[in-house]
Amino acid sequence: MKPASIPAAARWSLQGRVLHWVMAALLVGLVALGLTMTRLHADLGTTFALYQAHKSYGLVALVLVAWRIVWRLRTSPPPPQAMRRAEWLMSRLVHVLFYGAMAALPLTGWLMASASPLRLPTRPFGLFTMPDLVAPDAGLFMVLRSIHMALAYGLVALLVLHVAGALKHRLIDRDDTLGRMGF
Repeated sequence: MKPASIPAAARWSLQGRVLHWVMAALLVGLVALGLTMTRLHADLGTTFALYQAHKSYGLVALVLVAWRIVWRLRTSPPPPQAMRRAEWLMSRLVHVLFYGAMAALPLTGWLMASASPLRLPTRPFGLFTMPDLVAPDAGLFMVLRSIHMALAYGLVALLVLHVAGALKHRLIDRDDTLGRMGF
């Protein structure tokens, strides 16, 4: 079913849909940038610029996820689609884990940057310097780096589950679940 043919009451609000797709693009971009910057063997200037871009957009993600959580707590979702209980529970679990990962990733990144023994400032888009949340500590940095990476891979796994669920609704169930978040 085309999104335009879905009744407005059955769709997410425009704000919800915009937040969903902007966050989706931002998170996919951040994962891609994170993989690139950690594997690319470039000069120090390029490497520094990639890390600063990753941290800058990570801060944007933190602000957007905070906005999204507040918005979601204050907004009633459209009426749920008819689903089996197990399917509904899986959907809820994936969404809760998504929100957790979306909040935890930028926070662990900020903590990791703070704990880095390199003491490089985080300057989002060159506009200001982020305060350090912890003192430099090489051991803590390594732990936070492992957590941050695990969360990133977990987010990718959740994304795959989320897309698989959306495609199942579209291609197998042939219902309008996917259209509820479309434009």
